[in-house]
Amino acid sequence: LAQVFNCSRPASLTMQRFEQDGLEPYANLGTEPAAARRRKRTMFLVCGGLVAVLVVIGLIVAFTAGSKDDGPSPPPGPSPSPSPTTTASPDKPAVDCSDDLINAGCASCYKDGSCSCIPGYTQQGTGCAKATEPELMTFYMYRAQNDEDYPLDNNNAASLEGVVWYVHNEVVRLSCPRHYNITRIKRFKITMKNTPELFAERSSQFGPFVAMDKASCTVPDCSSLWDKYGYITGCQKQTSGTGQYYGPKTIWYSLVGACPEMPFDKKTDQCKKEHPGGQCSSPDGSKTCTWKYEAAGEINLDELEGIDDYAKFCSDGNREYVPETDKGVNCDFWDGLQDPEANAKRVKAAAALFEKKFPDMPLNTPTPLCDW
Repeated sequence: LAQVFNCSRPASLTMQRFEQDGLEPYANLGTEPAAARRRKRTMFLVCGGLVAVLVVIGLIVAFTAGSKDDGPSPPPGPSPSPSPTTTASPDKPAVDCSDDLINAGCASCYKDGSCSCIPGYTQQGTGCAKATEPELMTFYMYRAQNDEDYPLDNNNAASLEGVVWYVHNEVVRLSCPRHYNITRIKRFKITMKNTPELFAERSSQFGPFVAMDKASCTVPDCSSLWDKYGYITGCQKQTSGTGQYYGPKTIWYSLVGACPEMPFDKKTDQCKKEHPGGQCSSPDGSKTCTWKYEAAGEINLDELEGIDDYAKFCSDGNREYVPETDKGVNCDFWDGLQDPEANAKRVKAAAALFEKKFPDMPLNTPTPLCDW
């Protein structure tokens, strides 16, 4: 292109051109004729403009190619935050947590050795550390129940492992009919925050478990407990006896409501006023506001076990579980009470059925440890 527009014409050709135009060759710009200077300036302006155009075109082509390789540019605004190190991904696959990691506060574990934390624990590096104050915690509790409906206050509930173990150990062993005519497992979304009086003494998120019967506390001197700590939510590990085969998250809970020392048919308005319990709309950790609950679905035991008609199942001589043989009759769902692997499958089956029936509700709500 420079040759065409005389941008770098050899000196001999330049002299020939001047001679053809009737001009004298020049030795320097000071002696160059005016017409020649104008022609030279014109040529350099044209050459410079063309070079600039070519440079711009080259930059546009390079930018376009780069954009195609790199994908569209991100929209204006702050750069997205990096993904948390405790979230599963193809590069960070999840694995089962060992009992030791569960007891150290891990909710979900990953192949690189890190874990996310359960309620009541905070992230510390790749592991977990106990919270340093009462935490507002939200998680699921469960109850095995018959077809009657009644409030959850002044009752005992359980983790999913705890309720499946309870059904296995106490309900289906007396099948046809089941103990207490249990037909279903109900799930509740619990939000709780226990009192600073409790945490100051034990550094624990939970208080002592109290057994409830007919909506009243059945352990001696319950009132001294409420007076000292407030109407706290209690827990108890069920990791002795056959409960140990369901793992460290086999837990029972106690939820204290109004007039907790009287049975349900003797709770007067005056008693409820004087002893209001811990149930409230927004738990704040005060002595009379420690927990609330919301219904979060239920599953039927027949569906869980694969029984189409329970009455016919029983009339045909079948049994869900026989303790003496450690298995059922024409039903294998509960076979092996002391088999941790089989028990884990039963818990997963219950969780999967909840997920199937209630897909819009979160499944993996971590269960806090019982730290009392």
